[in-house]
Amino acid sequence: MHYTGTIWRPPYEASSLLLEVTAGCTHHQCKFCTLYDDLPFKFRMTTMEDIEADLKEARGQVRLWIGHKISRTFLTGANPFVLKASRLIEISDLIRKYFPTNQSIGCFSRITDITSKTDEELLQLKNAGYDGLTIGIETGDDEALAFMHKGYASNAIPIQGILPGDTKKVISVLERIISSVDESELQNYRKNLRHL
Repeated sequence: MHYTGTIWRPPYEASSLLLEVTAGCTHHQCKFCTLYDDLPFKFRMTTMEDIEADLKEARGQVRLWIGHKISRTFLTGANPFVLKASRLIEISDLIRKYFPTNQSIGCFSRITDITSKTDEELLQLKNAGYDGLTIGIETGDDEALAFMHKGYASNAIPIQGILPGDTKKVISVLERIISSVDESELQNYRKNLRHL
């Protein structure tokens, strides 16, 4: 398998097939993040040839586990959802080619990766199996977001899987508040989302 640097995945993806499709982060400017500092580059896409080779290798290994089936794949990298919809669908097609039992695909995503896609593209991706994107939402406070160089404002933060003002976006989003958040911070988060 082709893995670059440390591979990060959420705990709830423990039984998912981990497939590298990107390495690093397109933003790589958040003040607090050191997750990809060990890489000699900011961001890189994995070639389709390497992705297919990894799927072939994984299929061979899974055959050794009697009765085990792959039902979910987690794409590794800080934000694989930044890839063009056409490439994400091509990856989904490859996953299904080697693992017909695969039902869904998850990955990390920046908010801006979702908002840059059209409603039609998001629907195509949903139909291709993409579901349960994980976004680190450290705060809903605009001053803190700017100070931490997150690259977006609180009004772009999705809630309950729907982006503000856009109910046609259909891919579910798993919100993760991933810093040492206390109750006052949660109140700020809710306050900043009142525009909904």
